[in-house]
Order: sequence, then C-alpha cells, then structure tokens
Amino acid sequence: MKELMRSAQLSDVRQQNYSTIMRELMRSGPTARTDLASAIGMSTGSVTRLTGALARAGLVREAAEPTTRGMGRPKVPVAIDESTYGVIGVHFGLHRINTCLIDLRGQLVAEIPATERTTNLRPLLRGAARSVRKMIDSHGLTVLGVGASTGGWVDSSSGQVHSQPVLGWQEAPLAEALHDLVGLPVLVDSQVRALALAEHWFGAAAGVDNFIHLFVGNVVGAGFVFNGSPYRGAHSAAGGLDHLPVAGRSGQTCVCGSRRCFAMVAGDLETARRARAAGLITDDQEVYDVFALAVSGNPQARRLLQDRAGVVGTATATLIELLDPELVVIGGGVSAPVDHVAVVRDAAQDRLASGRGGDATARILASAFGPHALGIAAGAIMLDAVYRSPEAFVPALTATAG
Repeated sequence: MKELMRSAQLSDVRQQNYSTIMRELMRSGPTARTDLASAIGMSTGSVTRLTGALARAGLVREAAEPTTRGMGRPKVPVAIDESTYGVIGVHFGLHRINTCLIDLRGQLVAEIPATERTTNLRPLLRGAARSVRKMIDSHGLTVLGVGASTGGWVDSSSGQVHSQPVLGWQEAPLAEALHDLVGLPVLVDSQVRALALAEHWFGAAAGVDNFIHLFVGNVVGAGFVFNGSPYRGAHSAAGGLDHLPVAGRSGQTCVCGSRRCFAMVAGDLETARRARAAGLITDDQEVYDVFALAVSGNPQARRLLQDRAGVVGTATATLIELLDPELVVIGGGVSAPVDHVAVVRDAAQDRLASGRGGDATARILASAFGPHALGIAAGAIMLDAVYRSPEAFVPALTATAG
C-alpha cells in the first residue's frame, strides 16, 4: 500500500512538472533548457529528463537552430510541438455553429462555420459532430479532445448548460451528449469564460493576471480573470450582464420588464431589430448582414454600430470603476468584423472619474482573435485541460516517463 501511495505521489509530481514546463514554453516560446530550468526553479538535469519524455511523446520539440554560437556547447532551445496534436473547439450560437481546430500553441489550423435554422439541442449536436469528424479526417493532427461553449449559464464541472435563453436550452447535458457523438473527451464552459481564458493564454491579455473580457453579441457577458485564475462564482454563473441597466432604451421590453437591460439596448438582436426598422436589412436577415453593410461603407449601418459601441463604452466604464482591472478586452461585433473599439474607449474615458480609470486607450483593447474568437476560445477550454494534465490526454507520455 505504501508503495502504491508513493507511486501515485511521484506521478502527481511528474504531472505537475510536465505542466509547468509546457506552460512556460507556451508563455515564453522556444527556450534553452538551462534558461527554462532557471525560469521555473528546477535543475537542468530534471528539465532535460522531463523535456526528453515530452519530446518522445510529441508534445515538445527541439528548435532547428541553437540560440547561441561560439565557444562551448550551443544552447538548443525546446518549444511546444505544433505538428502532432491539436484540440477542437465548438461554439453554439443562434443559427450558427463555429468549429475550429487549433494546435498546441493555440494557433488556428482550420475553421468550419455552419448555419443552422433550428435551436433544438439534438440536431445542433449532430451538426457539430459532423463538423468535428470532418475536421479530424481533413487534417493530420491527432485530436486530443473537444471544448464546447455557448452563452448563458454553463456549469463546467457538471457539463450542463443550465440556461441558454437565446437558444431556449434548459438543463442541457452538452458535454455528455457531444461526447457520445464524437467519442472524444469533451469539456464545456460559458463562452465569456472561454474567451477570457483564450485571451489570457495566447491573446490580447497574455501575461495579464487581472482583466475582464467583455463580450457583446446575442448575449452579453463578461469573463473575469482575477490573480491569474478565471472567476466562476458560487454557482458557476458569474459574468451574466444581460440585465445590467445601461444608458439608452430598447424598443422592446425584456423578459424582466425593463427596457434598459444591456442585452436589450446593445445586444445583436436589438441591433438587428433597429436595422430592420430603419430599412437596412429585411426580416429574414440578421446582425451579420448589418456588419456586412458597415464593412462595405454604408453610413447608416456604421452609425448604428457606433451608437451601440457608445453604450458598450459607458458600461465598460462601470465595470472599470467597480473592479479596477488592468485591462478590458472587448469581443463580439463591437470589435469584429467592424472595429469600433475606439468608440468604446472614448465613451468609457468620458465616464471614468479623473485619475480613477487611467488611460482607456491602453486599458481597453480589441480581442486578438477577430471573427474567429468564439471557436478558438471553445478550443482553449480543452487546451487548458491538456496543459494542466498532459498525461491524462497523451498516454504516450506515461509510457515514456521511465
């Protein structure tokens, strides 16, 4: 029994060391083993042994060229290997499913956007599974798992979507049902936390330990990262901002009875409704058609989106005053495909107390991922799990541990 306990403890330590090495390489890029050892507080011998096992398993590789030349043995850097493994992200939105394949560096390899007219869970899952299988068959990476995200109240620990009001989902077993269809590990989380995670890992907030990702789409929400960790709340429901009172007034009443809820005033559904009322789009068109008009230079569409960005800016000022983050990353249609983040900054700066909010130009940034953000962020859910427990997803790593 003692031997089994000791073996388990050693395995846990090894797993933690693998994770530490991979996370540092993700953060710093190609690094010589001696420099890596210094950065993470480990002996060079241990780093050499552990990176050897990671390399044999296909998780890291030696860079092609030494980092230094001249006297003595050259330092050959090691780096995350992007050529062997990948993860898939699936985002479920209103009438749209975005499926992305990303490598172990978080880089987009391929994307499959799909339009779905239904909001029913089972048909959407079958459509997502088809895209996942197509992605696996079309590319050479070994897929380690699938991350899935959607708006609303998502419990990552149970894999359940407790409530997704735009799609009409209640107590949807998203992780279990998608796993049954694709036969791969599946992890789920809310889209705002997934977006915050991706920005923290390899996006606009890389290296920033206290920030907010504010997403404005069909649903409105924020992902919070405090002291380097995502904040989920007591019931995994943190970040819902749909009903936050904001400046402006909707032409329709929210289910809560107000006309001043954030989603009702500045969400995509309200933006599309206003565009229809102005004759910019037809009844069967959506907010994406408003974006297309703005990209083509239509002044009415641009004005409509700028007005929306102004509302987002005043709400951003409220979040800055309340939580004092180092950074706010803006995602959704405010930042892509038509970038109105400058309008958000100006509106936020006007509302912030003097000296309280700092320079909004430096403190408010657009998402690093543009129109691909939602699919990449869903993939980041699984990528984070792989980095935390590489042996759990790559059996070859356990086999090479000796």
